[in-house]
Amino acid sequence: MMTMNKTGVFLFYFTVLIFVMAVCCISLAPDNDLWARLIAGKHIVETLSVLKNDFLSYTPTHNWYDHEWGASVFMYLALKYFSDAGLIFLKGILCALTVFITIKTVQIRKPENPYNIIYFVLMFIAACNSLGLITRCLLFTSLFFALFLYILEKVRFGKVKLLFLLPLIMLFWCNIHGGCIAGLGLIALYIIGEFLNKKPVKYYIYALMGCIAVLFVNPYGIEYVKFLFFAALMDRSMILEWQPSFADFNAFNYLYYKFYLFLMLFIVLIYGIRERITYQKLDKTKYLVILTMLILSILKVRHQAFFIFTAGALLFDEFCYVKNLLNEYFLKTIKINNNKINSLYNIFKNIIIYSVLILFSLNLLFFKSKQIRITESAYPRFAIEFIKINNLKGNLFVNFNWGSYAAYKLYPQNLIVMDGRYEEVYYPELLEDMKNFYMLKNDWDKIIKKYKTDILILENNYPVYEKIKNDPNWYLVFENNLSGVFVPKDSVKKEYYYPIPDDNYYNETKFETDIKF
Repeated sequence: MMTMNKTGVFLFYFTVLIFVMAVCCISLAPDNDLWARLIAGKHIVETLSVLKNDFLSYTPTHNWYDHEWGASVFMYLALKYFSDAGLIFLKGILCALTVFITIKTVQIRKPENPYNIIYFVLMFIAACNSLGLITRCLLFTSLFFALFLYILEKVRFGKVKLLFLLPLIMLFWCNIHGGCIAGLGLIALYIIGEFLNKKPVKYYIYALMGCIAVLFVNPYGIEYVKFLFFAALMDRSMILEWQPSFADFNAFNYLYYKFYLFLMLFIVLIYGIRERITYQKLDKTKYLVILTMLILSILKVRHQAFFIFTAGALLFDEFCYVKNLLNEYFLKTIKINNNKINSLYNIFKNIIIYSVLILFSLNLLFFKSKQIRITESAYPRFAIEFIKINNLKGNLFVNFNWGSYAAYKLYPQNLIVMDGRYEEVYYPELLEDMKNFYMLKNDWDKIIKKYKTDILILENNYPVYEKIKNDPNWYLVFENNLSGVFVPKDSVKKEYYYPIPDDNYYNETKFETDIKF
């Protein structure tokens, strides 16, 4: 085991920091909802007001309750002043702070050596696998969730006065991301757990009441609070990240999360058996929180990060216990009992681990491109450009996942059918109509008949593509290996301009938009 003097502690934090920042440079594909966030952030910064009505869609919308408006400001400012690198490093900063707070939560229990680099590297890799892609609003919630967990653990170890910070933090959290509901749930779990532990809970209840009260301090008033609870309970069964983590189509997805989950279950099982943990000995709060987050992460992909950071913060003692068992077994197997040799072995092992992590991280930080890239396999770049350069005006039907990108690039020339803002803006039945359209189910063409649709961008891997292609009322004016552009047959022009197949052009102009406020 490496002796953790000041130099060792500095090396640990330095390695964790550069590793987190480096990993955040690996995935440079934008999240599908990024474009809507940039639009909202641009409006807030330029007008000093939040959007309360949608202006991007041609389908019916309700009042826009933008539960991510605060995150949108951070994302827009990062892009405005620091370009692509700003968004990349914003993700890095949020992730680094979350990991740092998790490490500090581990240290509350005062373990012998809380600086196990492999433990936190595994945790972060699993979290990155679940959080995914470039800067997302969920990163803000992960940070606040970790902070809530840290404070609640400090309170359990005697710092009760820190509970007054929770409502203050919630004031920011609820105006940055609607995931603040997770904070309320976390406090509720601590109330139940401490009650089962036969500990006082009244101060936790006061903190929960304070957090609920500050939810009403927002640009939308009471309607926003009602919306948050409605959104938390609504069905999102057609959105991939709200699907079960172990659904058939996720069999080979989120493998780092699954590895981490089974690793932690193995560790808890071994620890429980070896230490003969009974219900009376069990820390009810700790394991209630872990079990709840475990179940939520299995039920929904979206909740995986909550389990990962919770397990990382609360299961360090169990990890060290099992690690020491395995280490002793390994040394006995190779018949090394000399303390001096064991010490040299640990030093050599740490030199290798730290060297590999530092070299890997520095290589990515200094030599990896800091440009966010959009590819034709992820976005219909050519189809969007075709519509733009040919000035094809009107209502544009485009898939849910591409809606924000299309709006960002084509407004005011075109309005979209819908995008990933989903419950913030649209009525739930609209997504059901879209699903029926793509899969040719029920009254499948209802969505394009009910709402005047002038242009279609359709992926060629859906059944509806061939259906529309053979429909005498629609004409295919542009097609590539990803999608096609259809217009009504009576509006076809004699000739069209075609987009240039230059990858650099689309990446250099990806954040250009005609949206003005």
